[in-house]
Amino acid sequence: KAPKSDEGILYHILSGHEFWIDSMYMAPPYLSAAGHPEEAIKQIEGYRKALWNSDKKLFSHRWHNEKKMFPNKKFWGVGNGWSMACYARVINTLPENMKNEREKLIEYAIENIKGCLVYLRDDGLFHDIVDDNTTFVETNLGQMIAYTIYRGIKSGWLGEGYFEKAEKMRNAAH
Repeated sequence: KAPKSDEGILYHILSGHEFWIDSMYMAPPYLSAAGHPEEAIKQIEGYRKALWNSDKKLFSHRWHNEKKMFPNKKFWGVGNGWSMACYARVINTLPENMKNEREKLIEYAIENIKGCLVYLRDDGLFHDIVDDNTTFVETNLGQMIAYTIYRGIKSGWLGEGYFEKAEKMRNAAH
């Protein structure tokens, strides 16, 4: 009964036809864990199609599907953190017969991690809008990337080479 696009992608709010990057974490991990991994992948692909910027390797915040425009095209750090946390959780819950989907999500996660790390400050933190150093410095994105890196390393789909960055971000948040 949730509001969805014609393609079946969940809208973030009841009052509009908008995809928000927050939804990447709010639905797919739970769909996959509840035994609906195909639907989780469908949702991820839908959000990625609407919000992903392949040049920056970052997600924009909001897309209005009916108006075909971005109410907020900015690369909100926390939103990108939600996407990476989604990947980390869904990768670990996909059944064995979804190896190709798992590999694709691993590629997506690594792309997004690398896209964000370009903007990692010397102190281990990020700006609220990842690519805009005039916005305030915050801790959430660093924590979410560190979480994703730790899960990826522990699960074996991410190399140890990211550990030092994860530690830097965790320590900065601490």
